[in-house]
Amino acid sequence: MILFQAPRRGKRLDVLIPSSFAKDTPHLRDRTLRVGMLARFLAAARVDTLILYHVDPAKPDDSNARFLKLLMEYLNTAPYLRKRLYGIRRELRYAGVLPPLNIPTHPESRSMDVEHYREGLVLESDKGSLIEAGLGKPIRVRKKLKEGTRIILKVSPSNGRLKASAISRRRSEIYPGFRVGVADEKLSEIVKAYDLRIATSRKGRNILTLLDELRRRIGEAKRICIAFGAAKEGLYEIAERQGFKLDDAFHYVLNVFPSQGVRTIRVEEAAAYTLAIFNLLLG
Repeated sequence: MILFQAPRRGKRLDVLIPSSFAKDTPHLRDRTLRVGMLARFLAAARVDTLILYHVDPAKPDDSNARFLKLLMEYLNTAPYLRKRLYGIRRELRYAGVLPPLNIPTHPESRSMDVEHYREGLVLESDKGSLIEAGLGKPIRVRKKLKEGTRIILKVSPSNGRLKASAISRRRSEIYPGFRVGVADEKLSEIVKAYDLRIATSRKGRNILTLLDELRRRIGEAKRICIAFGAAKEGLYEIAERQGFKLDDAFHYVLNVFPSQGVRTIRVEEAAAYTLAIFNLLLG
């Protein structure tokens, strides 16, 4: 028997959101909830990297970017490693109320007697490596790994004992969660490395008219990015502020929720709608 395993995608899917996300929510508890919901949407869609970009690179929102990065990385960390890696932080005060990501490397406690994957932290590296992986006591593997490295373990029961082998995150066949980065460049510069660049806007083209074309382009692409605007400033306005034309920087500017029945759609809501559609198109 093998536990839940979501395979990682054969192509890269990254999401870009403003570093100001949720800053307009005054109470830390409510901000935490919004970030937690976005994290769930990203993980469900098997996003590889969340990139936080500054709406105005000349005036970067470093404080909020640090908060978003910290909380997102905390949620992507296996629960049994969080205390060791993060200790007690004011910014994480309400993280305990968030639903867990439940990605394949965060196994349930009942998984001890079946083959499964789990996240581990290298504690010592001498003759092999000693790894904390939430198994009651650290487990030793033969491979010599750098101390402090977070890795993935494939754990298998064998004759009443547990056998473990270390796998690098990059080579993992299962989805290991998403990474978080902060970019200081203009949005048009950040997305140059992608061979399919998607922007979202209520002023964009109706996605329903482009489904077949998008499916074909997605099939040809290896690196895909999807960008979202800010709560009070859409991507067209952000592009104008940063001095570039949105339609030149992105292959498609899409309206993923035509004829919306509300005045504004929040970033996390737009991400949920968009990623649900692209999850189907990606197959």
